[in-house]
Amino acid sequence: MQFKADEKYQTALLAALVHIQTHLDGDLSLPVLAERAGFSPYHFHRLFTGYVGEPVKEYVRRLRLERSAYRLKISQAPVLEIALEAGFKTHETFTRAFARRFGLPPSAYREDFLSAARDRQRRLQLERRPPQVFAADAALLPNGATEARVRLERVRPLLVAFIRHVGPYAGVLEPGSSLASLWEALFAWGRAQGLVGPDSLLIGVPQDDPSVTPLEKQRFDVCIQVPEFRRPAGGIWAQTLGPGLYGVGRHYGSFENLAATYAHVYDTCVLNGAHQLRVAPPFEVYGHTRVNDDLRIDYTDVFLPIEPAAGQPRP
Repeated sequence: MQFKADEKYQTALLAALVHIQTHLDGDLSLPVLAERAGFSPYHFHRLFTGYVGEPVKEYVRRLRLERSAYRLKISQAPVLEIALEAGFKTHETFTRAFARRFGLPPSAYREDFLSAARDRQRRLQLERRPPQVFAADAALLPNGATEARVRLERVRPLLVAFIRHVGPYAGVLEPGSSLASLWEALFAWGRAQGLVGPDSLLIGVPQDDPSVTPLEKQRFDVCIQVPEFRRPAGGIWAQTLGPGLYGVGRHYGSFENLAATYAHVYDTCVLNGAHQLRVAPPFEVYGHTRVNDDLRIDYTDVFLPIEPAAGQPRP
């Protein structure tokens, strides 16, 4: 379902949510967040719980644990270091909480992920068709949707206006999907403010790892790049994406195999040891020919945040 709140509270709540997701290492106690939002702790707690569906403390704890799972996947940082980042004081209390949430202790969770990534890479090598058969569409992987070439791109900060959707987001740009109305609302707002035109970038930001976060709690931000942000309304707020280095892969056609493109970018950039993932959300840029009731998407560029691995030279 779409994140909803009464008009006069939407701006404060969205600002609080953006602050939480970008300051998970900071003080995110109820009194601090309530003061930032301009409410009493009691009133903010009631608003937050009613509209987000979780109390502040549980919401922050869940995001920190989920970020810990992501950190275990993307880095070789010691478990204790990751535990301290998540607000746990000891390795043992973190391990118990992590195992309750994900069904495995942290070290086993990390090894399971790395093993699956190595197996996927081996299967892909076996699935590649012979050159003479593959020549007609040599730029694509065997799935017919993922471009084989992965490029590195350094992205400058991108200011985007966005509407947040919470829940399943399959078919994010397909006509008739549950998110179609969000794009229409965002474009109507942008046109009224003179901030959006036919060349504006359409961007999707999956804030959560689908393999980690429960489907009904997954956050997806429907975004349009804007030169500036003013007059928030109707659940529209702003955030800045990037900056930094990204591995970029191109996906053609429907979103059915989009996960394979994410996996290909990861395998190409990270499994060879040259790069590691950064703790930042990926994002998707949609190449389109028109934006209306019959939106047509020509391709999707998947941007995966990376940085040189330890010991590798930095650009």
